[in-house]
Amino acid sequence: MVELPWTRRRFLGLMGGASAAAVLAGCGSNPSSPAATPPEEWGGVLVDPPLDKPDVTLQTTDGQPFPFRDATSGKLTMLFFGFTNCPDVCPIWLNTVARALEEIGSGPGSDPQVLFVGVDVARDTPEVLDTYLDRFDPTFIGLTGTETAIAAANDALYFPSIVIGAPDEAGAYEVGHYARAAVFSPDNTAHRLYGYDVSVEELVHDLPLLAEGTFR
Repeated sequence: MVELPWTRRRFLGLMGGASAAAVLAGCGSNPSSPAATPPEEWGGVLVDPPLDKPDVTLQTTDGQPFPFRDATSGKLTMLFFGFTNCPDVCPIWLNTVARALEEIGSGPGSDPQVLFVGVDVARDTPEVLDTYLDRFDPTFIGLTGTETAIAAANDALYFPSIVIGAPDEAGAYEVGHYARAAVFSPDNTAHRLYGYDVSVEELVHDLPLLAEGTFR
């Protein structure tokens, strides 16, 4: 279990003492693995106290406002910050979730809202987000917004800051983001975080329980 103080430094508890860089996934970098799976059947890391949903409004890829708290109220919700040019962490996570949902099939945990926030606003346009997510599962929802709004959502969860690097001579740049997803239970709080290296089997086990309000 990860116990977190109610301070701005709260995200340090999520890192198990690691540096902020160690939990940031970036283009062209070698992302570090999240903390090892706890010695129990659960795949996600238990967070205590749980994380509240960010009170922010982003936008869907069709330009509609997406007030996060209201739009996800009472629903099993998986929230991941990433970018479409990510070479490893993001596609691994999205593919794992898609495969897990296929295996669950129906019943509790089979239809969470899977939300992918494109942090690289210059390249993660609505059209690009739609095309990218459709490769994994057409039900996955892409969210965008201003850099300020996205940073506010990220910061509300006490995640390490999103990093957009300076362009090189060719215009390429690195992007850093937290390599874990927050999974909100129907009680509107996130009791567990899931690294990009979570297994299909762990999600198949965990999601139905989280959907029914069990988190430990």
